[in-house]
Amino acid sequence: MWKTKVRYFLVRSSFPPVLTVYRWLYRVLIRVSAFVFARCRGIVALYLCRGCTKGEITPGVSDIDFILVVGPDVRLRRRAEAAFRYLRVFSLGLIPYHPSFVMNEEELNYRWRTIPFWRYRLQEGKQNWLLLQGRDALAALPAITDMERMASCFGEMNYWWAQFAEFLVQNENWRADIVLRQSICLKAVAEVLNALYGLRRGEFCYSRMEALRREDTALCRKLLKGAEQRVPRRDKAVEEEAFRFLVESFLDLWSTFRDRPFLPVYGDVEQSVEPAGEAILREKGEAPFGEVCRHLAEEWSGNCRTVHLVKSAFYQIEESLLVIDTDLASLPSLDQIERLVDLRRRIYAGQAASTRFFLRIGPLAFPITPEVPRDFHRGVLTPATAPDVFLQLGETPVYWTSHTRWYLTDWQRNRQWLMAGPLKRAQLEMISRSASAGHVRYPLDSRSLST
Repeated sequence: MWKTKVRYFLVRSSFPPVLTVYRWLYRVLIRVSAFVFARCRGIVALYLCRGCTKGEITPGVSDIDFILVVGPDVRLRRRAEAAFRYLRVFSLGLIPYHPSFVMNEEELNYRWRTIPFWRYRLQEGKQNWLLLQGRDALAALPAITDMERMASCFGEMNYWWAQFAEFLVQNENWRADIVLRQSICLKAVAEVLNALYGLRRGEFCYSRMEALRREDTALCRKLLKGAEQRVPRRDKAVEEEAFRFLVESFLDLWSTFRDRPFLPVYGDVEQSVEPAGEAILREKGEAPFGEVCRHLAEEWSGNCRTVHLVKSAFYQIEESLLVIDTDLASLPSLDQIERLVDLRRRIYAGQAASTRFFLRIGPLAFPITPEVPRDFHRGVLTPATAPDVFLQLGETPVYWTSHTRWYLTDWQRNRQWLMAGPLKRAQLEMISRSASAGHVRYPLDSRSLST
């Protein structure tokens, strides 16, 4: 709560000459951070990233983002990571930290080759990040190809859907934060517009304000006007418009996939699924599922056509996916989704694994209870990124792509599975072997994995 109050005060008081002082304090903190990192041996490159390098600093909203490239010495890496964690605490969270923000050069090249979201960010780094220390490790990365560019832009779109759902719907601590709600709407819309611009036109643009001015739609004009307000006010209508814009953007993009895929597709690979029949039947007979169905029948009568419960190899063995069928004409409101998420939190409290909730609109499933940061990569489920889900839902065709191959068969290097248990590793190994044979089989029934 105190962070919300501080954020509101900073945004409200950000006018000349106070704004100049706030931005000066950001620069001071950047210099202090550079000094702290300079005392760490083994750092190959220190980059300042995102808004702070482009002059798009909004006190109280903008973070100070760093990326570290380190040498191969594990001990020196740990010291650099410890310094990073210290700066997060020292800055009261203004400098965010995650283990993925530190990488050696082998990891840097691996992310560029295989992970679309990271490739998008690293391509941005080539053009916009500020090198504060060391040599430019990004300069050695190869030029991005057309297919890599399109896949990367789609990966960036997934990141912003997950952020939007997390900030506006799922995390109850941020629901009353008007500044954060306004900010995430602007960021998500602008960044998705820039990603679509790069995907379709082949030209990268990383400025949010430029994206909104370039498109000049009614929503963009409202977001720009809101950004100019010194006293932020919640605008539910704008939030709903941003929600619909994101959904429509993914649907419009997917509608062209068959003729113009934005991921490499391996067409000679068959796919089949072994559903987790007994586990699903058991969960459907339990109280939480029945309570969700009653809630949807009472509060979503015109917005819910049917409810599915499935498993997926892209999730943990114990997790289930509750998929709610709706359509664009009867899209639920954010308030309806928020109340559903509150119900989910109550009925699954204390359970080891909560069922993940999705809105299925056409051939896409939008996560409304994302797991951050893992869902930055899974994102919006499609027949090309989670084919086992859509095989269970009767959707055709489905595709085996570079994304599915990386996520499921390169699991020993994929950070998504660092904490995978024995059953999950057995499942991934079975999928990897079947993919090598040209017929991907998804064993979703845990009984077949433990025998």
